[in-house]
Amino acid sequence: MRHTMSRNPEQKSCFTTASRLVATLVSLAVGALTAMTSAHAAGVDTVMTGGRIYTPTGWQQAVAIAGDRIVATGSDAAMLAKRTAGTVTIDLRGATVLPGLYDMHVHPLMAGNGAEGRCRIEQGANAKQLLEVVAACVRAEKPGRWVTGAQWQAVSMGATPITRQTLDAVSPDNPVMLFDISGHSLWVNTKALQAAGITRDTPDPEGGIIERTADREPTGILRETARQLVMEHVPPPTPEENIAALRSGLGRMLAFGITGLVDAMVMRDELVAYAALADQGGLHQHVQACIAYTVTGKLVPDADELITNWHKYARDNFRPDCVKVFADGVPTESHTAAMLEPYADGQANAPAKGMLLIDPAVINPAVARWDRAGLTVLFHAAGDGAVRASLDAIEYARKANGSNGPIHQVGHCTFIARDDLPRARALNAAFEFSPYLWSPSPINDDIIRAIGPQRIERVWPLREGLESGALVVAGSDWAVVPEPDPWLAIETSVTRRTPGGDGSTFGPQEAISVRQAIDVFTINAAKRLGMADRFGTLEAGKQADLILIDRNPLEIPVTEIHNIKVQAVYIGGRRVYERATQASTGDAATTRQ
Repeated sequence: MRHTMSRNPEQKSCFTTASRLVATLVSLAVGALTAMTSAHAAGVDTVMTGGRIYTPTGWQQAVAIAGDRIVATGSDAAMLAKRTAGTVTIDLRGATVLPGLYDMHVHPLMAGNGAEGRCRIEQGANAKQLLEVVAACVRAEKPGRWVTGAQWQAVSMGATPITRQTLDAVSPDNPVMLFDISGHSLWVNTKALQAAGITRDTPDPEGGIIERTADREPTGILRETARQLVMEHVPPPTPEENIAALRSGLGRMLAFGITGLVDAMVMRDELVAYAALADQGGLHQHVQACIAYTVTGKLVPDADELITNWHKYARDNFRPDCVKVFADGVPTESHTAAMLEPYADGQANAPAKGMLLIDPAVINPAVARWDRAGLTVLFHAAGDGAVRASLDAIEYARKANGSNGPIHQVGHCTFIARDDLPRARALNAAFEFSPYLWSPSPINDDIIRAIGPQRIERVWPLREGLESGALVVAGSDWAVVPEPDPWLAIETSVTRRTPGGDGSTFGPQEAISVRQAIDVFTINAAKRLGMADRFGTLEAGKQADLILIDRNPLEIPVTEIHNIKVQAVYIGGRRVYERATQASTGDAATTRQ
């Protein structure tokens, strides 16, 4: 029996509207293609020859650019044949050319402002070195003024007590506030506790810990949300200082070849700084920013208003269409990362399995709401318990809204349960790892002690993530690390050793290939941002975001990759960075047709 379906007037209206919408979209697409073709027909602006161009179809000699787009890649002869009057020809002189790199978890304004304070402690500094640095910072400051800085770590302090009295000895009159290497703990002196009004009777805030002696006196160590009790008393930077700091931080990233990034936590001040820098013409990179909804478990008071009105701050290269949620802390001696199994070493002031800082009953519907609005969610999730809770929230959103929403990002992923690895692909989510910490860096000593030798073998399971079919990206978390250096990260992703290949390994079975690492920093990042049709590879039709480097990472010993130097950076076909002093190989000579 054949059935015919009749449409009522409302249905006809809906179909008509849909048809018109499709026609409009087709018209816009044809118009864009025509405009691109016209631009190309008008002439090629730049031809780069004599290089090693890394493309999806293999190495090419040359690339032709019109406007902000790549016209074609190929042989020198083929690209030179595309020149017209006014075409600029650049002889690459053997330089390797890669797509622009992406840092998918970074804090450039914080880094530009001095990494959580201007009293900089070298990572791994012992007690004597740390106290000498702090004493010098105190002498350089006026009496009574705040002295702030970073990055101490417990494992380096030896037998020296990490207490307020230790800092009092070098700063009896100035309040001192020092972030640890992870940024999740504070070490303060007595003056700082007094300024914040913290006494033995002050209760632990929700999601935070005030560490105490046996008789309940504060020791001077504040974990997670307890940090805010002191931080809110430190004078903030001025708007002008924020803009200058942001310009400085982004400039430093350009020098490493980073053409796009995710600013992993912004609030109103950062949004204002980005918008102002863009309006001044100083924002070159493509930036997605994640508005802080919680800070280590504590709701940001104006978060909902900022998230609702994110378009107010958006600019051509700046999209604050992402929400940051802290699912836990860090798996160091603080024991604040949420783990599925207890920590290996005892910690009198912390729960055995760490701290899950999100309530599924609250966060899951919120994630579904943001997903429905087209907003990306970036979770801070270091422990395997927090990774699971983050994936649960994404699963809730997918069940509510379908699977076609933004690709949400589970950040850090220091530990992931094997059962959770396949879930990212199924949920259209991304795992973000931190290969900048695999050097190994000093923070790893704290992690090893806290977690124990058995679980540490699967730390940052990058290989397993790729083999699961998940979309894998990488973030530096600068200023937690000294530099946002992707070349160090690419090398140590492959070797899982200290740069240069000497020293101990760290999770060696999780090593990947150089090509895989390059994909993680390029096309994978573009996919996560929903812009793989525009960025991430060097091929016709994509934006001309490319970097010139002084050696080929696929042809040198892998232990030399960390020494690669960026010679120039182009974004949208325009040179935005050039190294001041270049070696002979890779110097680019420019001529006009």
